[in-house]
Formats: sequence, C-alpha cells, structure tokens
Amino acid sequence: MVKRSLEASVTGIEQAKKAFAHKGWTQDNLAFEVNLKTRQPIWRFFTGRPVERHIFIEICSVLSLNWREIAANPPEELSESKELGAAEFLDIDALVQFVRSQRFNKIQDQCGTLQLLDVSHPVRMDDIYIDVNILEEIASLQWLEFADLQKFTSKEFERFGLDEVSQTQMAGIAAVQTYSKLRVLGKPGAGKTTFLQHLAIQCNRGRFAANRVTIFVTLRDFADETRVAGEFYLLNYIRKEFLNCGISDPSVLETLLLEGRVLLLLDGLDEVLHQQSIGVVNEIRRLSEKYQKNMFVVTCRTAAKAFNLRRFTDVEIAPFSQDQIVAFAQKWFTAVTKTNIQDKQKQAFESNTLAIISVICRMLPQNQRNCN
Repeated sequence: MVKRSLEASVTGIEQAKKAFAHKGWTQDNLAFEVNLKTRQPIWRFFTGRPVERHIFIEICSVLSLNWREIAANPPEELSESKELGAAEFLDIDALVQFVRSQRFNKIQDQCGTLQLLDVSHPVRMDDIYIDVNILEEIASLQWLEFADLQKFTSKEFERFGLDEVSQTQMAGIAAVQTYSKLRVLGKPGAGKTTFLQHLAIQCNRGRFAANRVTIFVTLRDFADETRVAGEFYLLNYIRKEFLNCGISDPSVLETLLLEGRVLLLLDGLDEVLHQQSIGVVNEIRRLSEKYQKNMFVVTCRTAAKAFNLRRFTDVEIAPFSQDQIVAFAQKWFTAVTKTNIQDKQKQAFESNTLAIISVICRMLPQNQRNCN
C-alpha cells in the first residue's frame, strides 16, 4: 500500500529551514500558503515527525524544494502505486486524494512556473499571477448603431473594444464555477494560458474544485502526438499521462470521469494546425458530452473561434484595469530581483513606480494596455 505519511530527514530539515528563513515567513504564514487551518503539520514537518504525504509534498513545493530530497527514506518512484486501481478504493473521495497525490508533482512542474519576456529564469506562478476578470459579452460581437459610430473620434474608433471596458465583469474563477463547460477567448498575450495554469495549481492544492482531479492538456502537443499515431483519442492521451504518474489501471480515470470528479483544462485550441482542428474539436465535443458531470475549460484566441463547441459558453478575458497593471508591475519587479522580501519591498518603494509601469505596459499586448 502507498505510504500515507512522510517525514523529513536530518539533512532535509536543514535544507527546509534555510529555504523557510529565506522566505522570511512565520509558521503561520507557511500554514496559510499550504492551505492548512493549523500550523501543527508545519511544526511536525520541521521536527522530523510524520506528516500526511500530500501536505509534506505541498510544503516542499511552496518552499521550492524537491520533496524526495527532503524526505527520510522516500518511497521508490511509483513502485507501490502502479498496481492500485479504482477497485481498491471504497470511497470516491479517497480515490480523488490518491490520484491528486500521485499527480501533484506533475501538475506543479507543468503549471507552477512561467517564463517571462527578457527574464532568464522561470518565475513561480504564485509570485507573478494577477487575478483576471471575464467579460460575458464578447467585444468582437458587440453591435452599435451607425449614429453611435459617427460620434467616435478616430482614436476611439481605432480602439473600439480595447479601451476602458464598460461591460459587467466577473472573476475568472467565478466564471468557471458558473459554467461547467467554458471556452475562454482572448487576444494573443491576454493571459489565457496563465489563467488555466493558475486554475490547475489552485485545484492541485485543494483551494479550488477541491473534490476534483485537475488535468492540463496542451492541445498542440495532443494534436502532434496523435498525428503520429493516426487517431484523435483524447482519453488515451490522458491515460498515458496517468501511466507516467504511476496509475496504470484505466478504470481509475474512467471512474473519476463517470463520477464527475475531473477538472479538464484544454489550452490553445487556436494553436492546432488547421488540418487537425476538426479532429481535435470533435474529440472535445465527444468527451464533454459523454462525461457531462465534469468541468471543462478550453482557451482559444478570439480571432480563431470559428469552430463551435456545442454546449460551451464563450467568455472573453477583460483588459487589465489600472490597478491590475500597477499590481502586475510591482509583482514583476519584485519577482525578477531574487532578493528577500524586505529588500524587495524597499526596492519597489524606492524605485520610480511610473517608470516601471511604463516598461510593463510596453510588454503587455495592446488589448491589455490601459496606462493613460
């Protein structure tokens, strides 16, 4: 049976304490980051006592540590879990927790970092992410009377749909909670992939859709692999990913899907080659209609939404507000300095904030700029 708890080795504790000191946190801060109600597991971790496996792994992830290097006598990679299937679990919640534990590192590695423009090192998602808002009314589908168009200045006409947004907005996560089948549209660089990665990380940590298993698929990679195999079968593609995480029994994935316990994130529909797009779209339709109780989120560029996804709701990522631009500028500045928290704050406040915002605005795509 899979080892349900882990404990840190003597050298592992030393590494963890150094990483913890570098963060400048208290144990309460770390407990909050790991989504714990009490700091007792944090205390147990630093004193070498057994901690639940998924909590141990999450603590190491938050401290940017490899949990296998920290654990005392870590279990051999996937050795015990390969033979476990859905039949081993009487409780679907236990199956969900097992699969999440097995795939935790995979999701963190796949979605936990970003590569920023002109930055030589990956940046942690938590250090840079800004919550996005969603427009339920697609800007490119808005209609105006001819008389209204005549009142536009040349600048307003050029930026129609890109200027200050007057439509009602909602938080991105709220949109996913509202619509179980969602297609998120946006212009290049609007933050579609980053939004999906954020959803994956939050679900992986139990902070969003805590009763589900998150699966993140880059549709371009799926299309490339299936082109070689000669078939578009998304379920087989996901099964191979599960197998790489030590889950060999196909009944595990089937059970999760039938019980509606999957958050399936499908990124970059527009990046699939034209000759493959029909097959990919049909496969998404087939899977979403067969397993209707699950949550599906697909991203696509606004200009490439020609293919209709039946029963999916289309929404669009809203341009950043002035406050969001400032928040992103400050996060970007502190994320790339690689200094401790106190130094970051000092540098951020002593620097010319307007100059930073100007730089960031030039990095953002036009539809996200609102720097006037």
